Amino acid sequence: MILIDGFEELLEKCGSLPDVGWLYVEESFNLNSIEDIKKRKYYIVENEDEEIDCEENYGTFLEAPIFKAIIENKLEHHPNSDKNELLNAVIYYLENDDFLD
Repeated sequence: MILIDGFEELLEKCGSLPDVGWLYVEESFNLNSIEDIKKRKYYIVENEDEEIDCEENYGTFLEAPIFKAIIENKLEHHPNSDKNELLNAVIYYLENDDFLD
């Protein structure tokens, strides 16, 4: 399993995220908490056994390709976006199921 420590590292690894699959989070992860999104851990499975374990024992954040699309969309419209603007784009998507241009 791949462990990503916080939102900043998630941004750094955005280009190498898988084209399918979820970003898993611990069950206690609060999708409405900016602090959780910024500081908690994200998990990416590397095989079927890990996927079964995560489906049973973890929550989901976003699908990896959706996360990549949120970031790419924001940067396409605002190439100089900083980490906070990218974070806001992710939060907007979580709240509205829509992209923030």
